Amino acid sequence: MATTIYMTRHGETIENSKGLFQGQTPGHLSELGLEQAAKLRPVLAGMTFDVVLCSDLKRCLDTAEIALEGIECTFIKEPLLRERDLGNLAGTPIKGAVYNETVETEESMQERARKFVAKVQNEYPGKKILAFSHGFFCRILQAEIEGCTHRDVTLLDNCEIREFTV
Repeated sequence: MATTIYMTRHGETIENSKGLFQGQTPGHLSELGLEQAAKLRPVLAGMTFDVVLCSDLKRCLDTAEIALEGIECTFIKEPLLRERDLGNLAGTPIKGAVYNETVETEESMQERARKFVAKVQNEYPGKKILAFSHGFFCRILQAEIEGCTHRDVTLLDNCEIREFTV
């Protein structure tokens, strides 16, 4: 049975606006990010989904809490949806960064994406899933679903929703 995934990215963070790597740090929604999450609420209220799976990082949890306010749903924290672990680059400027051995590999992220897709297919066959995640991981996940590379996938805007069937 086909499972539908509605994938969304957290709201803008202060760190995003400053051009800093976040990786698996908590992140803090900016004023714009708070507004983006609130604007997502009426969109989600008009949708139907069976379960919400959310990265357990603070910026995603905060976005989900705001966007789902007043919506009855089953909510589960899902570590597979975390952003890339950026090791010692977390908190540093993106511009001019040189990746090193502390950064999670793309292959590792692809494996997490495969595990997430398999989990959704096994645990929620025929269901509609709302998934809150992060910019780069959303690209990796979409590439896994569509059978392409993340370079072929455009970055989700903050609080944008994309729909996929697996």
